[in-house]
Amino acid sequence: ISRLFMLFSQLKPIIMASRRDLKKVITFIADDLATEAFFVSYDSKGDTASWVAVFDKIFRLRKEYIARVNHVEPGMPAKKYFDALCDSFNADARAILNEINELA
Repeated sequence: ISRLFMLFSQLKPIIMASRRDLKKVITFIADDLATEAFFVSYDSKGDTASWVAVFDKIFRLRKEYIARVNHVEPGMPAKKYFDALCDSFNADARAILNEINELA
């Protein structure tokens, strides 16, 4: 789990590098969240439906943020938009990680 928090901190410097790099990092973090959820769900005796909901949230998170990287809001400066995007992605990913920890 500490490795995932290190990945969240990597998202900030990559923002202005390129959209492709940002999409790669978002995908990588979403894949790590899914892997973490898979292994924790395998060991836990929790409800299957709640784990399915967690996986659904992870994959919707990835899809939503990749789409948001592709389409910048018109009239908003790019740096400000990508900073806000990064902050909201980090908050959503941490919320999912906290949910995984609660279900464990």
